[in-house]
Amino acid sequence: MGAAAVCKHGNEWRTYSGYLGTGRMEVFDAELWEIGLAFGETVKRRKTLQRHGVKMVAVFSDSQAAIQRTAHLDLG
Repeated sequence: MGAAAVCKHGNEWRTYSGYLGTGRMEVFDAELWEIGLAFGETVKRRKTLQRHGVKMVAVFSDSQAAIQRTAHLDLG
């Protein structure tokens, strides 16, 4: 199973992807992984974003379950 995220920087689109492996992974895992990937890339580039005046980053997902899951840190 794999997952990907895209980021628009000016007129350029960048893609980030990864392989989650096989076995017990489900689509829900991939949805959460891609949201985490988007936030991770934002954190990595925060100084550059700040230099360019970026104050807010939007992460979009079509998975309501994954979006709701990010609201808390409980296991499971």
